Amino acid sequence: RKGGIYGQSPFGLAKALDIDQDDAAAFIESYFREYSGVERFFNDTLNQCSQDGYVSTVLGRRRPVQGVRPPDKRDGSRFRNLPERIAVNTVIQGSAADLIKQAMVRIYRSMASQQVQSRMLLQIHDELVFEVPQEERQLMIGLVETEMISAGEHLNVPLVVDITMGSDWGSCEPL
Repeated sequence: RKGGIYGQSPFGLAKALDIDQDDAAAFIESYFREYSGVERFFNDTLNQCSQDGYVSTVLGRRRPVQGVRPPDKRDGSRFRNLPERIAVNTVIQGSAADLIKQAMVRIYRSMASQQVQSRMLLQIHDELVFEVPQEERQLMIGLVETEMISAGEHLNVPLVVDITMGSDWGSCEPL
């Protein structure tokens, strides 16, 4: 799905998924029909960027982006040039980065106040990895879920947190 979201053409999607180009085009069309708010978000983001010369993440970090075409030059096409893909991608991935960092700070503070032995080891994109003693398992499940959800309390949509656990990273299973 991600390729269609970021403006990939039916040709590019067909090649990436090893499917027929007509099937790829139909998939892209059905995606935007099903999720009409995505296209509205794209257009609003690109219109704002074309006007202001930058995009912003949910926490207000700005990135200048030059080369975003004004609305009348985009001819209603869903296919984006590189600056347009950068603008949309910055808002999506930059906002996700803002949220995970905010969650990490909240979790760290909560762990410190609870004086747990658990340790936050690693962050990869929107994933956090912890080392948790068995006796702190339930406490940490609640703590992590609460603080990660709270990092997005200012959003208009709820954040969903999936928690997995295992003796090592490769053996983690959903709870």
